[in-house]
Amino acid sequence: MTESGANPIEAMEGGEYAETLAAAMAGLADAFDILMGDAATASGHEDLRAGFTKFREEADQALIDLQEHGLALANNIQAGAGEIVKNDQESSEDFHPWSSHRELNF
Repeated sequence: MTESGANPIEAMEGGEYAETLAAAMAGLADAFDILMGDAATASGHEDLRAGFTKFREEADQALIDLQEHGLALANNIQAGAGEIVKNDQESSEDFHPWSSHRELNF
C-alpha cells in the first residue's frame, strides 16, 4: 500500500451504518421477549408454553449480551470514523502542497 490516511466519506458512511446497527440492536432483547411470549401464548398446549418459556429464559441473557455488544460495536465504529476524520483534518492543516516544493534543495 502506498498511501496513508483515510477516506473521510467512507468513514462517515461507516458511521451511518453504525447508526443503523445501533438502531437494530437497541430493542433486540425486548423484541425477543415479546416474540417468545406471543409464541408461548399462541401455542395452546402447556408443554409447548413451558418450552417457549424455558427457551426465553435460557436465551434472554445471551440476547442482552448480543444487544450490548452490538451497541458497543456501533459506538466504536462511529468513534473510529470521527477520529479518522479529525486526524486527517489536523494533518492537513500543516500540509501546503504548493509551497512545499520551494523548500526542496536539488
